[in-house]
Amino acid sequence: MRRWPFFIACLLLSASIWLVYNLSQVHTSIVSQEVVAESSLEGRAARSSDAVTMAARVSASGFRLLSVGLRKGSVTVQFAPEDLSPLGDDYFGIPSSKLLRYAGDIYGPGAKVEAFLFDEASFRFIPENNRRVPLRAVCLPSFRAQYTQVSPLALKPDSVTVYGPAEVLDRVEEVRTASFSLNDLHGSVHGEVKLVPPVGTRISERKTEYSIEVSRYVELETESPLTIRNLPSGVALRVYPSTVRAVFRCVFPLLSDPRGMVDFHVDYGEFARSITGRCLVHHGALPKGVISCSITPDVVECVETANE
Repeated sequence: MRRWPFFIACLLLSASIWLVYNLSQVHTSIVSQEVVAESSLEGRAARSSDAVTMAARVSASGFRLLSVGLRKGSVTVQFAPEDLSPLGDDYFGIPSSKLLRYAGDIYGPGAKVEAFLFDEASFRFIPENNRRVPLRAVCLPSFRAQYTQVSPLALKPDSVTVYGPAEVLDRVEEVRTASFSLNDLHGSVHGEVKLVPPVGTRISERKTEYSIEVSRYVELETESPLTIRNLPSGVALRVYPSTVRAVFRCVFPLLSDPRGMVDFHVDYGEFARSITGRCLVHHGALPKGVISCSITPDVVECVETANE
């Protein structure tokens, strides 16, 4: 009788080892799982309003199959919007062939779907109040000496869809990036930055790519006479001063020398509409390789006289 406890303990240990070994092996079974879909469909809610039961023949460890069988409730799966096709009446479908890539999300890591027991799953995504607004980068870049940006900081995408109550959307004019720094720039850079959704809303993108083109530059200085455009016949216009100082900021090495290639002028039409007689100085088209042009003075005094 004294051996019975030892015998029972050995029996339980053997059964435990057999069970663990058996559950560690790969098995194939038909399992079902309720799925709620999430996606970034334009103009639609982020989550489906219903759950869909997905049955499939799945190969996985016995532990994984047991876990799926004991799981209660639904799992949420993030689907790429390009995998969902409109079916009408707010329903969007995804074929079983595309669902294969989501097997781990549906049935758990390590699960391999041999075949789904349906051709297509459909989810209902109801319409939601939305508005498309531009993005604005919250960044003030700084540059190493003799370097500057060739073009404004670019964002891709440069706009997002904002979702929320109509009264909130009416006040949303833009979405900003998180504040970020770009310091001592001496070459073009790119990267990613998070977006900050307005309070009480959600947005279609979580981040955006930024890029800024940076180049070394040289400055070229010239003094140029002012001309007058759109001057009517029989009218003379005197400009004070009659010349301006222009500083061209050009990429290095130089592609061309802009001095003598760009004209500087005032427009008689602007003078005619002016109350003070002061006119803004304009320049012509800048040659390739010229980043910017600063003019001193940029506003001149104009006096109309009779044409002698």
